[in-house]
Amino acid sequence: MKTTMLLSLLKIKTTYGNFPETVKDITTDSRETHEDAVFVAIKGHQTDGLKFAGDVIKRGCRFIISDRYIELPANIGLLIVKDPSKTAALFAEYIYEFPHESQTMIGVTGTNGKTTVSTMIHNLSMALGKKSAYLGTNGFMINEMHMVSQNTTPETTRLHQRIREAHENDTEVFTMEVSSHGLKLGRTFGIDFDIAIFTNLTQDHLDFHNSMDEYGHIKGLLFSQLGQDVKKHKYVVLNNDDAWSKVYSDMTPFETITYGMDESADFYPSDIIGSLEGFSFTLNTPEGSFEVNSPFVGEYNIQNLMCAIISEWLQGYSIERILSAVPEMKPVEGRLEVLDPSLPIDIIIDFAHTPDALRKVIETVKPFAKGRLICLIGMTGERDYSKGAEMGEIATLADYAVFTPDNPANDDPDMLVKLLADGAAHGNYISYTDREEGIIHAVDIAEPGDTIILACKGREPYQIMENYVKVPHRDDLIALDAAYRKYRSEEYVDTDNKI
Repeated sequence: MKTTMLLSLLKIKTTYGNFPETVKDITTDSRETHEDAVFVAIKGHQTDGLKFAGDVIKRGCRFIISDRYIELPANIGLLIVKDPSKTAALFAEYIYEFPHESQTMIGVTGTNGKTTVSTMIHNLSMALGKKSAYLGTNGFMINEMHMVSQNTTPETTRLHQRIREAHENDTEVFTMEVSSHGLKLGRTFGIDFDIAIFTNLTQDHLDFHNSMDEYGHIKGLLFSQLGQDVKKHKYVVLNNDDAWSKVYSDMTPFETITYGMDESADFYPSDIIGSLEGFSFTLNTPEGSFEVNSPFVGEYNIQNLMCAIISEWLQGYSIERILSAVPEMKPVEGRLEVLDPSLPIDIIIDFAHTPDALRKVIETVKPFAKGRLICLIGMTGERDYSKGAEMGEIATLADYAVFTPDNPANDDPDMLVKLLADGAAHGNYISYTDREEGIIHAVDIAEPGDTIILACKGREPYQIMENYVKVPHRDDLIALDAAYRKYRSEEYVDTDNKI
């Protein structure tokens, strides 16, 4: 891409020095710069990209974007703009030649269910024979190939790079989780979504947003940014059971399709039969009623599955063809996932870390618990403390609760578990400042027939400790290790080597 072409895209700018004639890449990560790259210096909460100007120059980079002046060698081009992130998104689209245009772009937003819905769409797309990409909390996937991703919604240049990678692998559909952080920080600038999906809105991230109203309206950016060009075939999929759906419907000129748990929605279930092995139900649609055999557990997963079904229907597949592929779908890792069903106790891991999500998990599992229900939850450090007592109260809907920290960062673990314990509705609980010890305790006290829910982390592979150091940690492996030691020591799992 010619540098003169990129510079011509901006009306208001200031330039210093000499720019390279062409560039092939753009990044906000100084470690990824090279002689053909543009470096975008972002001033964030913890660091300032301009501090790395010297490093990127040593790597051969000759094009730097910033929002303020810094003295640089004359052979380095400095572009000063009002909003480097927005400029980065604009330039990335041109440098990577609009890779989203060759793919059906699906964005999923909401407090709970983003990962499950996005992964379901990815798996269902593959079951239907399409090449598919997924990006979100569980990483980045191109078909079965899995890579780690640092953020639910990556910063803008990384996001555009991922879309380009998918395009280069001939993917037909790209499904991504769209977080409120990503929307507020402009990480999705330049992405032209074809289908936008809303799951629900409940209390979360009030450490980042000033209020629930702000949080809700930030989520609405996904729908308002679909644009006004009705010549394009775009759709909005909304949860009919959530009041915010009416707000989001008013934000877009495109057709809205609703799903919910009663007949007021366009898609709704009836005749629900369930167990910890899966749910079956009748799916009522604008095209008639159909029987569904789902490998997923819980009524809220019926809603998540309806989102995935609708997304494929909007892409032209018949309901019958879609439903024939549903039994082929893989479980969503870390979301209401039952570990090793051959054990005499049921161990379930889930990412639920909000009051609403935790309540739904407990209410889903409790009817199928043959013995006691044991629930372990964590309180996240440096986040919204106001939900702590409510989380503790909900955890004590179980027969026994275990309170631990979750990614405590620089917060006092004793303070975090106390926030949970303050809400306990009964005295059958215990607190541990070390999450691993809490998990081992939960397994140790469980008897055959008991069910353990390990909530808040799913398969997240680390704990964020003091000074934001990520320490290897996996709820599932720790729990299985303890269970194998207890019930069949000959099948001991070495968690240190597995993590």
